[in-house]
Amino acid sequence: MKHILYILSSIVVLGLLAVSCDLTEDPQAQAGRAIVFGDESGIRSYVYGFYDYLPDYSNAHKINVMHDHSAKMNIGTYEQGAYTTSTSTSWSWGSIRNVNYFIKYNVDPNVPEEVRNNYTGIARMFRALLYYDKLVTYGRVPWIDKPLDPTDEDLYKTQDSRDVIIQHIMEDLDYAAENITVTGITPYSNTANKWTALALKSRICLFEGTFRKYHATGSKYGPQYLEGCTISANELLQAAADAAKKIMDEGPYKLHTGNVYESGGRGAYRDLFISDNPVTEEVMLAYTQSKDLSVLGEANWYYNSTSYGPHLSMTRAFAKTYLNADGTIYNEKKANGTYKTFAEETTGRDARMCQTIRGADYTRKDKSGAYVKTAADMSLSLTGYQYTKYVMDDSGYDNARSNDNDVPLMRYAEVLLNYAEAKAELGTITADDWTKTIGALRRRAGITGGDLDKLPTVVDTYLQQTFYPNVNSPVILEVRRDRAIELILEGFRMNDLKRWACGSDWQNAPWDGVYIPALDTPVDLNGDGENDVYVTADANYQKSGTYKSIAMTLNDHQKAVKIADDPNGGYLLGYEMPRKWNDNMYIYPVPENVIQKNDALKQNPGW
Repeated sequence: MKHILYILSSIVVLGLLAVSCDLTEDPQAQAGRAIVFGDESGIRSYVYGFYDYLPDYSNAHKINVMHDHSAKMNIGTYEQGAYTTSTSTSWSWGSIRNVNYFIKYNVDPNVPEEVRNNYTGIARMFRALLYYDKLVTYGRVPWIDKPLDPTDEDLYKTQDSRDVIIQHIMEDLDYAAENITVTGITPYSNTANKWTALALKSRICLFEGTFRKYHATGSKYGPQYLEGCTISANELLQAAADAAKKIMDEGPYKLHTGNVYESGGRGAYRDLFISDNPVTEEVMLAYTQSKDLSVLGEANWYYNSTSYGPHLSMTRAFAKTYLNADGTIYNEKKANGTYKTFAEETTGRDARMCQTIRGADYTRKDKSGAYVKTAADMSLSLTGYQYTKYVMDDSGYDNARSNDNDVPLMRYAEVLLNYAEAKAELGTITADDWTKTIGALRRRAGITGGDLDKLPTVVDTYLQQTFYPNVNSPVILEVRRDRAIELILEGFRMNDLKRWACGSDWQNAPWDGVYIPALDTPVDLNGDGENDVYVTADANYQKSGTYKSIAMTLNDHQKAVKIADDPNGGYLLGYEMPRKWNDNMYIYPVPENVIQKNDALKQNPGW
């Protein structure tokens, strides 16, 4: 009964909020507050309502699909560079007001102070999370730490600086870490403990520290974004490192290990995303789903159905960043200069690769219940690299909301990555730091050689030139390699590109796909003896023979580009969709109608 907590709390909170938010009649409001705040059960129920602000069944598996390393069928107004100040955005403060209301009125002396402080700590953690979203989206915003009424002058205040916002966020998270009384792993990892607050602090301080470092001189509007800021990038990076290190040294979490890889596309890494119950030794916070309670997710429907989703597919450019299992850098060519087939490409690599996409040995349960080799479905995979990370290996899940696997929202692996990056950016990372972070993650991924116990000293020119042309540090490059691989599809990538001032690189990232030996020829991608795709430019092509699916280059988007230096004359399948990055896109505009209501607000640079 994983979800009984949420179902009961939602029912209770709806009733409580109906009372507590009616402030037009003071006696009724006071009576309502007494019901809510007069005992622990009332304040607990109120706080449980804050978990509704986290990603849920509809988006936990697809948080922010604006990627440089994933192709998709369609792009939004923002990605086209056509976003304006009149485009609708998420300028909404109801959630923050709800949290502020709780914090203000959670003072009833009938409830022991330690109990009140615990729940206030959770509330302040959520306020920090909500303000972090505002900071990422809009940059400077008004800091409001009380519930406002229609006559409050703060309704019409201007934005505060990023310094004010980040300082208050850190204060909230420090309070949360000091006052949340739960210090052990929570059941199903679907509620917070003190380590959740510290992990969030490491995430937010890393974001803001690197944003300040790279935007100070690396973006057109950077100096304007940082106007009035005196907290240095290094101070924030050190705070990120300290928060992460406290979890590493004192917390109850560790990496989930076990079978590095099991033939068929499963193993320790993917366990985290397809398990019925959260793998709590590593998963610090999760969205839990349950067949019993009809709380089901949409991951299979989203990734495996032609009727739903944008056909999100990994690019070849990103697939090439996965190391070989021996720790060496992958080379897409064989010794004789010919290009590796898909089966060769997905064999002997970092084990996370074939636990993220359908590799050569991937198997699925068919309608008869047998696990059979299954290549990418080329009717919906735009590049041939089809995602499996959140997908159940059973075709019965594919065509409706039916997933009961739980979705991690915060993992110990991220804490290790945050620590490694903060220390690398500070220039203080040691070989021991590396061993305990990137080295540990690579060991879990089955990598047996390379820089597992020592700091890297050589730049991977492919990684640098393709994704991070302005980074010359081998250590920072390798941290970014593992961050992208480990956290793919978990909602971090676009925010990472924004904080690193890499927006223009997103615009130019190739949406290339798998190697195809020839056009108008059946291709067996995974080597199981059954043809998977027939690529043709002939609009009048008539299917003959047996193929699992057909991809044809008959439109402006699906392409098969001949490789100039392939002795065998092969092609790369790919997908083209014009994207536009403008220098003002690091920060969203304040909606025009909001400024009309409050002319003290200033429009963000470039809008």
